[in-house]
Amino acid sequence: FMADDGNYRETRYFTAWKRSGSEPHMLSPSLQKVTGQASVPFGDAAIQALNTTFGAETCEELWTPRSPHIKMGLSGVEVIG
Repeated sequence: FMADDGNYRETRYFTAWKRSGSEPHMLSPSLQKVTGQASVPFGDAAIQALNTTFGAETCEELWTPRSPHIKMGLSGVEVIG
């Protein structure tokens, strides 16, 4: 969901993620050196930490009828920001 009405024009700078899940995003050589990893997941996903699972949604997603937090909560995500 993208806020694209009234004062908001998110589609000027962003494209909505149309795929399900996530895909690997390759890091630059300098970030690979600092983090010790070659890629990071990018897309629609939750993060599993040692003691909890968390996810995030932004702006328009919060008040749409099929908000991502509904699926996240039903899937066990405990913290949504």
